Parts: sequence; C-alpha cells; structure tokens
Amino acid sequence: MQFKELEWKDVISDDVFACSCCEINLCGWIKIEFRINHESKENKYLLYAFGKGSLRRLQPEKYDSVELAKNAAYRIYSNEMMRIKKSVDYLVAEDSY
Repeated sequence: MQFKELEWKDVISDDVFACSCCEINLCGWIKIEFRINHESKENKYLLYAFGKGSLRRLQPEKYDSVELAKNAAYRIYSNEMMRIKKSVDYLVAEDSY
C-alpha cells in the first residue's frame, strides 16, 4: 500500500546540508516527527524518529546519504500507517457483527 509522500523541510547553511525535518499530524491524535541531522565528523546522516511506541528511536540510525535516511523514514512511516490501518479495519469488522 502506498501512502502520501513525506514533506521535508531542508535547512542548508553555507551551501552545506545541515538538517531536514518532517512532521505528520493525523487528526490530532497521532503525531510522527522525523529529523535528519548531518554529522560532519563521520560524514553520516542521523535519522531520529519521534512518536509513540515503536516509532520512537532512542538512538539515531546512521546513513551514508540523506536520500537513504529519507527512504528509511518513509519505510517507518508506512509500517506505522499499515499498523493503524489494520487496527481500524479490525475495529470496523468487530462493529459490523
């Protein structure tokens, strides 16, 4: 199942990528936030995910490019949306009996 594209806000300072963030708010009860920071020492991109439950990452995940980090964020987002869809489908099926 394909979900909407994530809208990223990139911050570039002195022609160097500094960070990017994306925030999703679904009906005021589900909030997901992704943040990608560039670590210049290792030349890695650190993906932070904020939200409830399995979304929250206590340690950032490291990627070699910002595109790989954004793809990983989309995968996390899609997995969470599938989990929500399954829960809603289950509740709707229970109510129809």
